[in-house]
Amino acid sequence: MSGKAYSHFKRYKKQLSLVIFDIDHFKAVNDNHGHQAGDEVIKQCAATLLKCARATDICGRYGGEEFVAILTDSDTNKALIFAERLRKQIADLLVIYQGTEIKFTVSLGICQLSEKIKNADSWLEQADKALYHSKENGRNQSSIAKT
Repeated sequence: MSGKAYSHFKRYKKQLSLVIFDIDHFKAVNDNHGHQAGDEVIKQCAATLLKCARATDICGRYGGEEFVAILTDSDTNKALIFAERLRKQIADLLVIYQGTEIKFTVSLGICQLSEKIKNADSWLEQADKALYHSKENGRNQSSIAKT
Protein backbone atom coordinates (compact mmCIF):
# COMPACT_ATOMS: atom_id res chain seq x y z
CA MET A 1 0.00 0.00 0.00
CA SER A 2 2.65 2.54 1.00
CA GLY A 3 4.90 1.37 -1.86
CA LYS A 4 2.40 2.42 -4.52
CA ALA A 5 1.77 5.73 -2.75
CA TYR A 6 5.52 6.34 -2.53
CA SER A 7 5.93 5.63 -6.27
CA HIS A 8 3.05 8.01 -7.02
CA PHE A 9 4.76 10.70 -4.94
CA LYS A 10 8.07 10.23 -6.72
CA ARG A 11 6.37 10.64 -10.09
CA TYR A 12 3.81 13.39 -9.43
CA LYS A 13 5.29 15.21 -6.38
CA LYS A 14 1.88 15.54 -4.71
CA GLN A 15 1.71 15.88 -0.93
CA LEU A 16 1.12 12.65 0.97
CA SER A 17 1.05 12.01 4.67
CA LEU A 18 0.97 8.73 6.51
CA VAL A 19 -0.88 8.31 9.80
CA ILE A 20 -0.29 5.14 11.78
CA PHE A 21 -2.09 4.44 15.02
CA ASP A 22 -2.89 1.71 17.45
CA ILE A 23 -5.32 1.09 20.25
CA ASP A 24 -3.91 1.99 23.65
CA HIS A 25 -3.73 -0.89 26.15
CA PHE A 26 -5.45 -3.26 23.73
CA LYS A 27 -4.10 -6.33 25.53
CA ALA A 28 -6.02 -5.21 28.62
CA VAL A 29 -9.24 -5.05 26.57
CA ASN A 30 -8.72 -8.67 25.49
CA ASP A 31 -7.63 -9.80 28.96
CA ASN A 32 -10.48 -8.05 30.81
CA HIS A 33 -13.34 -8.49 28.35
CA GLY A 34 -12.37 -11.36 26.04
CA HIS A 35 -11.20 -11.58 22.46
CA GLN A 36 -14.68 -11.14 21.00
CA ALA A 37 -14.95 -7.83 22.82
CA GLY A 38 -11.52 -6.92 21.45
CA ASP A 39 -12.75 -7.78 17.95
CA GLU A 40 -15.71 -5.42 18.44
CA VAL A 41 -13.34 -2.65 19.56
CA ILE A 42 -11.28 -3.20 16.39
CA LYS A 43 -14.42 -3.09 14.22
CA GLN A 44 -15.62 0.15 15.82
CA CYS A 45 -12.15 1.66 15.48
CA ALA A 46 -12.01 0.71 11.79
CA ALA A 47 -15.49 2.12 11.16
CA THR A 48 -14.49 5.42 12.77
CA LEU A 49 -11.34 5.57 10.65
CA LEU A 50 -13.38 5.10 7.48
CA LYS A 51 -15.91 7.71 8.63
CA CYS A 52 -13.12 10.27 9.14
CA ALA A 53 -11.32 9.51 5.87
CA ARG A 54 -12.01 11.08 2.49
CA ALA A 55 -12.77 8.99 -0.59
CA THR A 56 -9.23 9.68 -1.89
CA ASP A 57 -7.50 8.46 1.28
CA ILE A 58 -6.23 4.90 1.59
CA CYS A 59 -7.03 3.26 4.92
CA GLY A 60 -6.46 -0.18 6.33
CA ARG A 61 -5.65 -2.38 9.24
CA TYR A 62 -1.90 -2.83 9.43
CA GLY A 63 -2.00 -5.74 11.84
CA GLY A 64 -3.30 -6.60 15.28
CA GLU A 65 -4.69 -3.39 16.71
CA GLU A 66 -2.70 -1.14 14.37
CA PHE A 67 -4.13 0.89 11.48
CA VAL A 68 -2.77 3.19 8.76
CA ALA A 69 -4.15 5.98 6.62
CA ILE A 70 -2.39 7.47 3.61
CA LEU A 71 -3.77 10.96 3.19
CA THR A 72 -3.65 12.34 -0.33
CA ASP A 73 -2.95 16.02 -0.94
CA SER A 74 -2.17 16.43 2.75
CA ASP A 75 0.77 18.12 4.39
CA THR A 76 1.68 17.67 8.04
CA ASN A 77 -0.82 20.27 9.23
CA LYS A 78 -3.74 18.66 7.39
CA ALA A 79 -2.65 15.23 8.61
CA LEU A 80 -2.57 16.50 12.20
CA ILE A 81 -6.10 17.88 11.84
CA PHE A 82 -7.24 14.48 10.53
CA ALA A 83 -5.39 12.59 13.28
CA GLU A 84 -6.80 14.74 16.06
CA ARG A 85 -10.35 14.49 14.70
CA LEU A 86 -9.96 10.71 14.54
CA ARG A 87 -8.40 10.52 18.01
CA LYS A 88 -11.20 12.55 19.57
CA GLN A 89 -13.97 10.58 17.84
CA ILE A 90 -12.46 7.30 19.01
CA ALA A 91 -12.04 8.61 22.57
CA ASP A 92 -15.76 9.50 22.51
CA LEU A 93 -16.79 5.99 21.40
CA LEU A 94 -18.53 3.69 23.81
CA VAL A 95 -18.36 0.08 22.69
CA ILE A 96 -20.97 -2.09 24.36
CA TYR A 97 -20.26 -5.79 24.19
CA GLN A 98 -22.56 -8.24 25.99
CA GLY A 99 -23.70 -5.50 28.34
CA THR A 100 -20.17 -4.32 29.18
CA GLU A 101 -19.17 -0.76 28.34
CA ILE A 102 -15.67 -0.38 26.89
CA LYS A 103 -13.93 2.97 26.44
CA PHE A 104 -10.55 3.20 24.74
CA THR A 105 -8.13 5.62 23.15
CA VAL A 106 -5.55 5.54 20.38
CA SER A 107 -2.04 6.90 19.91
CA LEU A 108 -1.02 8.23 16.50
CA GLY A 109 2.11 8.97 14.51
CA ILE A 110 2.26 11.22 11.44
CA CYS A 111 4.85 11.54 8.69
CA GLN A 112 4.61 13.70 5.58
CA LEU A 113 6.42 12.18 2.63
CA SER A 114 9.35 14.25 1.41
CA GLU A 115 12.39 13.88 -0.83
CA LYS A 116 14.46 13.13 2.31
CA ILE A 117 12.61 9.84 2.72
CA LYS A 118 14.28 7.34 0.42
CA ASN A 119 11.65 4.58 0.24
CA ALA A 120 8.24 3.43 1.47
CA ASP A 121 9.72 1.41 4.34
CA SER A 122 11.51 4.50 5.67
CA TRP A 123 8.28 6.49 5.42
CA LEU A 124 6.46 3.89 7.50
CA GLU A 125 9.37 3.69 9.93
CA GLN A 126 9.29 7.45 10.52
CA ALA A 127 5.55 7.42 11.17
CA ASP A 128 6.01 4.46 13.51
CA LYS A 129 8.67 6.35 15.49
CA ALA A 130 6.21 9.22 15.89
CA LEU A 131 3.56 6.72 17.08
CA TYR A 132 5.94 5.41 19.74
CA HIS A 133 6.70 8.96 20.80
CA SER A 134 2.96 9.39 21.45
CA LYS A 135 2.85 6.15 23.44
CA GLU A 136 5.95 6.99 25.49
CA ASN A 137 4.58 10.42 26.35
CA GLY A 138 1.25 9.43 27.82
CA ARG A 139 -0.76 7.89 24.95
CA ASN A 140 -4.04 9.27 23.53
CA GLN A 141 -2.18 11.85 21.45
CA SER A 142 -0.75 12.53 17.98
CA SER A 143 2.94 13.10 17.25
CA ILE A 144 4.65 14.29 14.10
CA ALA A 145 7.80 12.59 12.79
CA LYS A 146 11.00 14.58 12.94
CA THR A 147 12.47 13.95 9.48
